[in-house]
Amino acid sequence: MSTPDRRRFLRQSALWAAAAPVVPVERLAALHSGASAQAAEPLAPASPTAASTHPQDAWVARARAEIPAATGSVYFQTGGIGPSPNAVMATVAERLDFQNRGPADPRYATDMATIEPDLRAQLGRVFDAGTDEVALTHSTSEGISIVAWSLNWQPDDEVIISNVEHPANVIPWYVLRDRFGIAIREIDLTAGTSLIDEITAQLSPRTRMVSISHVSRNNGRTIRTDESAELGRLLRARGVRYHLDGAQGPGCVPTDFHSLGCDCYSTCGHKWLLGPKGTGALFVRGDVLGDVQLSWAGSHSHATMDYEGNYTLLPSAARYEFGTRALADFAGFASAVEWMEGIGLTRITNRIQALVGHAIGTVDATDGLSVTSPRARPDRSGVFVLQLPADCDATDLYNDLRENAGILASPVKQPRDFRLSIHFFNTRDEIDGAVAAISERCL
Repeated sequence: MSTPDRRRFLRQSALWAAAAPVVPVERLAALHSGASAQAAEPLAPASPTAASTHPQDAWVARARAEIPAATGSVYFQTGGIGPSPNAVMATVAERLDFQNRGPADPRYATDMATIEPDLRAQLGRVFDAGTDEVALTHSTSEGISIVAWSLNWQPDDEVIISNVEHPANVIPWYVLRDRFGIAIREIDLTAGTSLIDEITAQLSPRTRMVSISHVSRNNGRTIRTDESAELGRLLRARGVRYHLDGAQGPGCVPTDFHSLGCDCYSTCGHKWLLGPKGTGALFVRGDVLGDVQLSWAGSHSHATMDYEGNYTLLPSAARYEFGTRALADFAGFASAVEWMEGIGLTRITNRIQALVGHAIGTVDATDGLSVTSPRARPDRSGVFVLQLPADCDATDLYNDLRENAGILASPVKQPRDFRLSIHFFNTRDEIDGAVAAISERCL
């Protein structure tokens, strides 16, 4: 999207958000394809399905109509891969087509070159980071590895992780353990434990880094902003690097980089932000930029260089980027964030919390099932995990629901735990139906 089109879109989004409870995403798609705002008629408000016992808000029905997977199945897999709205895919297709008209032609290349700086500025604005604190990556895993390899590790140095991490925040530490002899310490972040107490009990003079999930994909626990800030102060005083795995954060829970108090925050575009696959971001606090050293670099990481051995790195987090980039995908990432902003991120996270509250009540009313994830709003998230009866296999249940009920959910780390990733586009009826289907198969 060119700069004038982007500015026009943002102005129009603000008007839409203020004037109506629904998001005219068809008009958004028209803007991405170069049509004028006047050329596209907004969709008529969608109405709840006839079978619904819990009427949907009009804005939710409208959004569901723009996300094919939301109506093509009962979609509780956003914690794995989020479904993109039509407008996001339209942006990617339009930018690919535009770029292909002349990839090396300045008439096209100059416009495409604005995508990355515009996206860095957008992500900084939305998630409270300076533009120079944002690096564009291709996944949360890439950001984690950048941070993990940024220290000069010595034998017996220690990293602290938790018992509810995704493999993306485990495998890098195994590799560093086997290559450099570091020690991995683990804290307990099941619901109800004290983050600060758990970390304090594991800290030692050899601790170099703490790397834990902002929101756990295994139990849905959210590290609260105030406790994260307290942890950041504690670790900073001891010279320990603090990194958060934010794969399940933005779009699921309120996310404010500077308020969280961490040094580095890795995230992705393809989960709760509903962006294209292969997009992500790494936030690095400006005052530690010089200490988060590069392990991978290449063309575009540098500000200056010659062929006599001299170079300087970019003075921003963009130094962690290099090589030829999938610019159309990053344009789609920008479009996804714009789409979510057009609805309202606070409105989205509030609805997620309301739906999770409903899910807790539904499970509590179902004999044989219980809730594993946190119950209190400050600690819970859209990653909702319930516990199955002892003789119910989570993987078999996943396959049965997918094949025979059109319900997409997920087993997680603990054998009896089963995850429903509840996003704003899900409904109470879908939650009730999924819990009933689980009960029918397991009890």
